[in-house]
Amino acid sequence: MNPSLYLVSNNDDRLRRRTGLWVFTGVIGMLFFLFSSAYLMRMAAPDWRPLPFVPAQLWLSTALLAAASVAWQRAWHAARGHDTLALRTAYAAACISSLAFLASQLWAWQAMDAAHLTLDANPANSFFYLITGLHGLHVLGGLVVAAWAHRDLGRDSVTLQLCARYWHFLLGLWLVMFALLFGVTPALVNQICGGGP
Repeated sequence: MNPSLYLVSNNDDRLRRRTGLWVFTGVIGMLFFLFSSAYLMRMAAPDWRPLPFVPAQLWLSTALLAAASVAWQRAWHAARGHDTLALRTAYAAACISSLAFLASQLWAWQAMDAAHLTLDANPANSFFYLITGLHGLHVLGGLVVAAWAHRDLGRDSVTLQLCARYWHFLLGLWLVMFALLFGVTPALVNQICGGGP
């Protein structure tokens, strides 16, 4: 097996992996920052209609992502303490909560579609689907890495630490995007930017 593909635990490799995660989350953060900026700028157009309600499924999604974040943290602590049962339980809970998050997102999309808030009905709708879909893809990508890392479960606590950090980042990003989509209105943007009374 190619040693560069195997997760070894020397200090140089740990530093490279941690640095790689920081760079990766920085790139993701900038991507969402740019979409957020476009979202705020697009609000000024006359055809903008804010989303009329928050699908209840998104509250469930938020709780599930928070549960996954906590479970990854517990998995990392269990790995450091060499508690195999707690590690496997927390790992399973993290993955199941993340999959449930994705299912809840799809359910929210169905609720939006049922309310005739389709992708092409309004620019705000388009941004909702774009931002939630892109975030979901990053959760899915994290699950792929977690599945790949499963073979080293219990031998490599650094991978679990990085998974925990990544899910904490995804949770924070989700909370910011949730607030952006449902808490920021054109009137608020005009107030902040000095265009309103």
